[in-house]
Amino acid sequence: MLRAGVAGALVAVATVGAIAHVRNHETLARQATLRESAVTLSRIGEVQAVLGTEPVDAGTLRHKTAEAARLTGSDPVHRDYLDRLDPSAGVTELRAAAEGMRRHEETVLDRRLGEAGATARTSRWLIVWVSVVALLLMLAGGRLLERRFSAASREISAAVRRVRRGDWTTPAAVRSPRELADVATVLNESMATTATARNNADAATAAGAAFLGAMSQEIRTPMTAVTGMTALLRDTPLDDRQRELTETVHASGTALLAAVDDLLDLARIEAGGLTLDRRPFSLRGCMRRAMDPVAAAAETKGLHLSGHLASGCPERIRGDEKRVRRILSAILRQAVAHTDHGAVTVSASARPRDDGLEVRFSVRDTGLGVPVDRPGDPGMLLCRRLAGSMGGAVTAESRPGHGTTVTVTLRAEEAAQPGRLQRRVDGRKQALLVLVAEDDPVDQRLTRRMLERRGHRVLTVADGEAAVEAALRDRYDLLLMGSGLLVLDGPTAVRLIRADPPSHGAPRIIAVCSDADELEDFARAGVDGVLARPVDADDLDVVLATAAAYADVRLAGLGPLPGPDDSEPATIRACVDVIAGPDAEPAERRRLAHILHNYADRLPGLLDRMDEAAATGDTRNLARLAHALKASSATLGANQFAALCADLEDRAQHHPEDSPEVLRDLHDRAGEVSGTMEALSRQLSRSG
Repeated sequence: MLRAGVAGALVAVATVGAIAHVRNHETLARQATLRESAVTLSRIGEVQAVLGTEPVDAGTLRHKTAEAARLTGSDPVHRDYLDRLDPSAGVTELRAAAEGMRRHEETVLDRRLGEAGATARTSRWLIVWVSVVALLLMLAGGRLLERRFSAASREISAAVRRVRRGDWTTPAAVRSPRELADVATVLNESMATTATARNNADAATAAGAAFLGAMSQEIRTPMTAVTGMTALLRDTPLDDRQRELTETVHASGTALLAAVDDLLDLARIEAGGLTLDRRPFSLRGCMRRAMDPVAAAAETKGLHLSGHLASGCPERIRGDEKRVRRILSAILRQAVAHTDHGAVTVSASARPRDDGLEVRFSVRDTGLGVPVDRPGDPGMLLCRRLAGSMGGAVTAESRPGHGTTVTVTLRAEEAAQPGRLQRRVDGRKQALLVLVAEDDPVDQRLTRRMLERRGHRVLTVADGEAAVEAALRDRYDLLLMGSGLLVLDGPTAVRLIRADPPSHGAPRIIAVCSDADELEDFARAGVDGVLARPVDADDLDVVLATAAAYADVRLAGLGPLPGPDDSEPATIRACVDVIAGPDAEPAERRRLAHILHNYADRLPGLLDRMDEAAATGDTRNLARLAHALKASSATLGANQFAALCADLEDRAQHHPEDSPEVLRDLHDRAGEVSGTMEALSRQLSRSG
């Protein structure tokens, strides 16, 4: 295309040059005739000069006449005048003939001058117009070339920008000009090659992550049993030697689990698939658990190991406590390793931000100091990656010979202090009936043992289908649901229980997860909470306390009809107070307020649908609607209203002719229930 444009421009220039050459040749020919006329006039003048002398020199006249004849011999007019220039003629005739020749030649000269001027003007305008046309053609061609080159260049630039954004699949659509089309072809081939390499790398990374996840799970399952069983073994009567061996096994198993978790998290970070588990936790407890693994080594070296919270720092925050603890443990392990005397101190502080809190942990040691540009422990790489995934960073300031200060900053949210549900563990005397769904026999025994030691009754099942059947058949206070169950996996089993809850009420369902990825599936299925593997005793106690409080509410609804002091608004308020607690977080209060508002907002429409089903004889739909309203009402403490719903469900199934009477009672009580729910919703919204 570029060569074609240049060739067109050269053709235009050559055309102008050819025209100029032709017209110039014509002009030169005109100039030659003008010179001939000028010479002829000169010779005629010489003849006239000879004739002007007295007497006339005949020889000179013949010579001048011969020269004039040589110049004008081709002109018949001049030939006629020359014939008259005979020396024998009279002087008057000779002079008249010479004058005639002069006038004729002047006429010829004037004509030739006019023709030369016309030729010059024609040549000039022809060259101008041809040049203008050539220039216009060149401009049009240049514009066309510019547009084609610009469009192709823009498409190539857009393709490069798409590559920068990570789009390696959309090629550059350039077919001309050929030069840029070749560039686009090379670019597209490079993109295709790079995309293939990237896809292969992604596939290899995904395969590696999947393999690592599978292998880590295979390792975690038996190691969880080892650490759990040794933890139970520590609580049995042991002599000093047995206790030492048990502690060694437990510490080794815990260290191996931590290493597996580190490898798995690093693979997830590299693959961009790390999911954080944000839950409330105690900062003091987190620091204490981070210091426990290095406490023995610090004591052996005579180091003073301590931790404290800065003034004004909240006791509890919401974040991924497990990974925060692992960051601190890795830093503390390095600090103890490089400190031979003195102290290692970990402190926590926080400052408010627009989007929550910035929590700052500082680990200071008095050791030799570790050069900042040397990572030291390979675990520090994971620490930096984990901190970055939590919106923070890890920095170090080290002075060789004086010690090191490692600072960890994280983004978090302040969490409320534990409510009454979490403080009732020791006061709970009645045993709970707990259903444990675990496919691994060792995990079953471990969980059963932990629950039975706390005085609870336990039933274990090995697959999700058996868990659904047991929950629908019998009344349980708590269901601990594993994830990788046979027949039906954990989330599917939870969805089935939530979709068709039993008439005696569904138990609280707690997911037992190995990582946060499993938690997402359980959260979508509708679990009430989560326990992380390996199950921590304190976390289990909180779950049991919550289940105990909910069991109290459910048991209150199963007794006789409330007396005068137990009106429907009072039982609703009591239930909401138990669920929320006086120290509930603002987000929890807003969520509960939203649930109460939705209940009150949907109640009139639900009653209208019940009326329509009763009027049309659709007893199946009526029973289904009554069952759904019964479950939600009982959950929120509207026990009398829930009892009426249960009565309506039974009437719709067995005595449909009595349904209108129960429906009237529901309509009569709906205003009181709805008003109480709305009032509590507004109250919780203001306090949240």
